[in-house]
Amino acid sequence: MSIRFLSFSASLLVAGVVLMPTAMAADTAEKPCETDLCRSVRQSWASVRHGTSDAADWTKKQSVKGWDATKNGVSHAAHWTGRESEKGWKATKNGTKEAVHDTGAWTKKTAHELDPGTSDKAPDAKTDAAGQ
Repeated sequence: MSIRFLSFSASLLVAGVVLMPTAMAADTAEKPCETDLCRSVRQSWASVRHGTSDAADWTKKQSVKGWDATKNGVSHAAHWTGRESEKGWKATKNGTKEAVHDTGAWTKKTAHELDPGTSDKAPDAKTDAAGQ
C-alpha cells in the first residue's frame, strides 16, 4: 500500500509541475506590466529592435554597393589587362618580325662582304655546309 501511495503522490507532483508553467503563463498574459519601468523597457526594446533593423538594412545596401563596385572594378581591370596584353603581344610580334628581318639583312650583307662571289640566294639543298 505504501508503494501505491508513493507512486500516486509522485504522479500528482509531476502533473503539478507540468501544469504550473501553463498557469503562470496564463496569469502573465492576462496582466501585462504597466509600471513606468516596464513601459520604458518596452519602448527601449522597440527602439533597439528598430535600430537593429535599420542598421541591418543599411549594411545590406552598403554591401550590395560594395559588391557592385568590386565587380565593376574587376571587370574594368580585366578589360584593361586584355587591351594591354593585346598591345604588348602586337608589339612583341612586330618587334620579332623586325628583328628577324634585320638579322636576315645583316646575315646577307655579312655573307656578301666575306665572299663577294656568292649569290644572294640560299645554298643548294644538294650541297652541305662545307660546299661539297
